[in-house]
Formats: sequence, structure tokens, C-alpha cells
Amino acid sequence: MKQGISHFAGKTVAIMGLDKSTLAIAQLLHANGAKIQLSELNPKDQVMELAKELSLLHPEVHAEYGKYSSATFDGAEFVLISSNVRLDTKPLDEAKAKGIPIFNDVELLSREIDLPIVAFAGTEGKTSAAILAKAIVEAQGKKVFYSGDHGEPLAHFLLKKERADYIFLELSASQLDGLQAFRPHIAVLTSLQPPFPERFPRLEDYSSALRNLLRNLDEKCFIVYNFRDASLKQVVAGNPAQKRVFRRKDPIALGPEIAKLYKGSYLLNSRELVWLENEQKTTFNLRHFKLFGLHNKDNAMAALNVAKVLGVSNENIQKVLDNFASVPHRLEFVKKKGGVRFVNDSRTVSVEALRKSLESFPLDPIILVAGGRDAQGDFTSLTDLVKTKVKTMILVGEAKEHINRCVGDYTETFLVGTFEEAVLLSYQKSREGDIILLSPGCESYDMFVSYEERGNYFKKYVEEL
Repeated sequence: MKQGISHFAGKTVAIMGLDKSTLAIAQLLHANGAKIQLSELNPKDQVMELAKELSLLHPEVHAEYGKYSSATFDGAEFVLISSNVRLDTKPLDEAKAKGIPIFNDVELLSREIDLPIVAFAGTEGKTSAAILAKAIVEAQGKKVFYSGDHGEPLAHFLLKKERADYIFLELSASQLDGLQAFRPHIAVLTSLQPPFPERFPRLEDYSSALRNLLRNLDEKCFIVYNFRDASLKQVVAGNPAQKRVFRRKDPIALGPEIAKLYKGSYLLNSRELVWLENEQKTTFNLRHFKLFGLHNKDNAMAALNVAKVLGVSNENIQKVLDNFASVPHRLEFVKKKGGVRFVNDSRTVSVEALRKSLESFPLDPIILVAGGRDAQGDFTSLTDLVKTKVKTMILVGEAKEHINRCVGDYTETFLVGTFEEAVLLSYQKSREGDIILLSPGCESYDMFVSYEERGNYFKKYVEEL
């Protein structure tokens, strides 16, 4: 550790926003002698489980619920904000005016960790790329602490005094906003589309947030990025870090000079990917790779690039590519029943992610279960895919009427009242060889507390068929 978290002893830390990460930081700082003051915008009954855990700390933490108040900053020497709190939230203006340092979880905790950090960011693909890279690096006998969608809060690494060789961090779009001195050893950029229109209304806004991740990199650091993404090329342009790229075609198509300089991976064909560096090639077999879709081959290449930078052997890379199972709720194979395959892609919460999900099954008839929280997404952009790939569409949730108006005329479509009914009807309409695909294209909050809960209910109802 660089300093040890004990240097917060006797300090007053104000926390804005209660989530799993800020709770873990409150526990960590409190255990090391800091005084915690917390303010949460939601009423207490909406964050009851987290509030109960917070209340177990003694001496008791001062916490207010239902509003953000400037009183939270009284006597504070540091302010910690949840990733859900925007930097332009009004009470923060007063903290800034008083010169109180403001951090998010990654910025605060990374300063206490003296290990190589691999940071994964991007609109889509970062979770699968991170978990696959973790599996490959651990096959080499290394210990990885992973913090992300399917991992623990980063504060647990310090709280539990974990030991590791590397820290793998999956960064949400909102976490990028607050980065200041953060400097990962490897920054992995998977894709770039605006993830949250209310927070990043323009592509340039999200590009600027991604540059926060790269601002402190130097020649000893690495950037792994998708070479076919023109927007990402602009983000990394001029950065001094070493580049390791990935693309879906042989770089020779870019011309002999570029191919000669190419360092990274590429997809040779549907069953092989290649690592190329200094004109030396290593080919890896994808015949047994279990993840659906071209986008997951992008994720495999991103993970391969990380593994090569970290010195993992070709044998261990191939072993994991052969045996890696799907990531939960991301094109997760659930079951085959009556010749019909059920696939859980509950993590698909945007129209663009739904597009990738549908494109993952080029030959199979799809019965699509979609819908959720209505954000008025542009589902008309999926018209051609629905026409050509979707045999039957079953819509549920707040967005069902909107989706139906956008694309319901282009295939057999049913609107249902409950999620269980959607699963039952999907199986009734299926025939041998079909894929029943849960790929909502919407957030889950109209019916479920999270996409994980939605996916778990899908699996439960499938098992009950």
C-alpha cells in the first residue's frame, strides 16, 4: 500500500450517495478511525438493506435520507461521491467553494493501492472482457482482485487486506467523470457509444470522460482498444502510452506499412484469432469458444491483448479460450428443452446492445422476449434485423407499446402483462431449432430491482417449464 488507509484517522469524510461501493468505503474508513457523515437522495425505505448495514457501525454514522443537504459538508475534510452523483449536483458547489477535496471511489482508493491496475471501460463489452482476461491471467497462477459488475467493491480489497498480483477494475461511465490522478497500468477501451443520454447527451461528452482515464498514462503504460472504432481512435490519438489494438480483419488489408507496425490481435476467420507483434504471429483456436456473437470475439481479443502484455503463456491463453463459460446475463446459455435453446441476455439494456444480441445468431430463428423501463429508445433502427431474424416477438413491461409501435408490424408480435407469461408464451410459440432470447433492450426497473434479478427470474421460469 502506498500510505495505508489509516491516514484518514480522525478525519471527517462526507459521503454523498449510498450504494454498495460507498457503503464498503464507509466501513473501511470508519474501521480506520474516520468520522463518516452520509447523505442519500432516496428515502431510507428504498435503500433499506444498505442502510441497515451502515447502521451496524459504531460509533454511529450520521446519515440523512431523502435529500442531499449542504449540512453534510459541515466540518468535512474530504467528500466522497457515489458514481450515481453528478459532479454538478448543487450541494457539491458549496464543497468546491470551501476547497474541500472531492473524490469518487476509484479515485480515492486507487491512491492507496500500489499494484498494477487494469481498467476496463466502454459502452459495451467491458464486463465480459474483464472476466475473460481475469480467467486467463489466473490460469498463469496469478491472483487477480476484480471489482466490477460481477465482483466486489474495490474497498473490500483494503478492508479484507486481500493479496493480489493485479487489480482489475471495471469502470462505469459515471465513474470516469471523477477521475483526476488515476493511472492504470493498462486501460482497455471496448467500444464508444453514448451510454446514458441524460448524463452524456453527446458522443463528445462520453469521449471526454474516457480521456479522463487516459490523461495520466505515459510510455510505460498500455492502451488496449478496438481499432475498428473510429471514435476510440480519436480518443487515444496523441496519448504517449503503448497501443495494443484488436480488429476483425487481417491488418494486411490496411496496407503493408500499417501491417508491419501492427501490435495486437485480429480475427483471421470465425474459428481463429491471431496475435501479431513485430511481424511474429501466434494463432489461437476458437473452435471450442462458447460465447455467442462477433462482439464476444472482440472481447476475447481484448482479453488476449491484456494477457500478452502481462506475460501469460500461449498454452494458458488457449486453455481458457477452450473452457471459458458464458458470463451471467450476457448471452448466457440457460438450457436446451425440446430442441429449443434458451439464452439469457438480461444485461441488454439499450437498443444498440439489442442489435448486437440479435446479430449473434446469424442462422437461428429467434423468439425475442423484450421490453422493460420505457426510455423511448429508437427501436425503428432494428427494423431490418426484426424482419430477417426475429420469428416471434413477445413484449412486456413499460416499453412494450413503444416497441410495438416501432417494429411490431414486421414480425409476429404479442404484448403480455407479466414476465412469467412472456416466458411461457415464448416456449408455446417455439419449434425445434429455435432460440428463445431474453434481450430486453431496456433497463429493468419497471418490474425488477436490477437486470440480474430479471435474468434470474428468466432462468427460474425456464427451469419450471
